Amino acid sequence: MKRIKYNFGQSVKQPLVYISLIIFFIVILHLAILVTPLSSSNTNQVITIKPGTSVQEVSKLLYEKGIIKYPKRFILATKMMGKERKLCAGRFDLYGAINYYELIKTLSDLESVTVRVTIPEGLRAREIARLLENQIGISADDFMQKVMDSRFTHKLGVEANNLEGYLFPDSYHFIVGDSPENVISRMVERFWEVVNDSVQAEIRRTGYTLHQIITLASIVEGECQVDFERPLVASLYYNRLRRRIRLEACPTIQYIIPDSPRRILRQDLKIDSPYNTYLHYGLPPGPVCNPGFKSIKAAIYPAKTKYLYMVSNGDSTYTHTFTANYEEFLAAKRKLQKIRTQDKLVASEDYIN
Repeated sequence: MKRIKYNFGQSVKQPLVYISLIIFFIVILHLAILVTPLSSSNTNQVITIKPGTSVQEVSKLLYEKGIIKYPKRFILATKMMGKERKLCAGRFDLYGAINYYELIKTLSDLESVTVRVTIPEGLRAREIARLLENQIGISADDFMQKVMDSRFTHKLGVEANNLEGYLFPDSYHFIVGDSPENVISRMVERFWEVVNDSVQAEIRRTGYTLHQIITLASIVEGECQVDFERPLVASLYYNRLRRRIRLEACPTIQYIIPDSPRRILRQDLKIDSPYNTYLHYGLPPGPVCNPGFKSIKAAIYPAKTKYLYMVSNGDSTYTHTFTANYEEFLAAKRKLQKIRTQDKLVASEDYIN
């Protein structure tokens, strides 16, 4: 009887070859999916993904926008890349993405959706709202609704009716398409970081409340373009408060005219508003802009002066003439009117400066 030789090595090698081929084809398939080209005509567009959106909903959005042809391939590709639960919420510019790999990489990269936004000192809340709408795509109306929400204001630790004055001016990194609540909370959080316990202790020594100090600081911010004048302006308004003279502060008028900022007309001084310091004595009900720390500091540590009046010098120094004498004040106003005429600006009784 003839013996049959059994080649054990060969019997082991054959399954290994099959397994290797299967793995090879799986890798090729994965690569094929990842490099699947996007729809050629619609990749250069911006999409917004809301927080909590699932990968299935994202794939549907991309398909409806004409960015991808195969939603299931997109879902599979996110799983292959381990990004199924790592897609970011935000507003994405998809310019340059040519395949599923690059698309998913963009949608899962937090740096792709954060924008550095600088909020300058002295902006009103409605101006900040428009700036943020342009730069990170949040609704200006929704932003203002939260700013004016007294319950939300108190939740953030601010003892006021709204958050005007507490949206601290600084540079921030915001997520594109983030909610107004998150953006506002970050700005108010920054306010409390700057106006910390030690600063609040200094405020208490002034005899004024935090809200009153921020209100006065907002007026100082609105009046000043050069730093050395801030303590002088603060001193002037404190002097008027002590002598029960109406503040007659232009920033409070700018706050209530709908088309500000512009030159103030005499008829603007008659606007019926509690913020109109030409009609009402004392501080307005709240801040008229969002002041920086230099103005807040000036309100805490005003200069020691007897000034009661100030007039713009009307030149490139952006400074004022300060005086305690009414006649000197009128003389400074006449000088300003002369400069306005020479500069071909309208010098008229219709304008207050």
